[in-house]
Amino acid sequence: MKFIVSIVLLMFISFLATPTIVSLLDDNTDVSICYSLNEEEIHKEIKEIKAGPSEFSFCFLGAIKKSSKITSNNLRRHKRVFGDVLSPPPDVI
Repeated sequence: MKFIVSIVLLMFISFLATPTIVSLLDDNTDVSICYSLNEEEIHKEIKEIKAGPSEFSFCFLGAIKKSSKITSNNLRRHKRVFGDVLSPPPDVI
């Protein structure tokens, strides 16, 4: 696994350093091809779909009731944890 990561890291660093190394070796070399292949230059047509609230109907949202009231039935379901911990305190050094 470390070998594969090393290879990928070497390829990534060489891809980033190639234009700099080539321009240092020969001043007349055009290295603009290395950094002009951006995804921003590829223009694709984006089709926009109009969607309003009438297209989406969620019938189950009306049945959900939000209640912030805590009832005693909910409190009875939880077990008290501090009664189960029976380990003695650590020895003093």
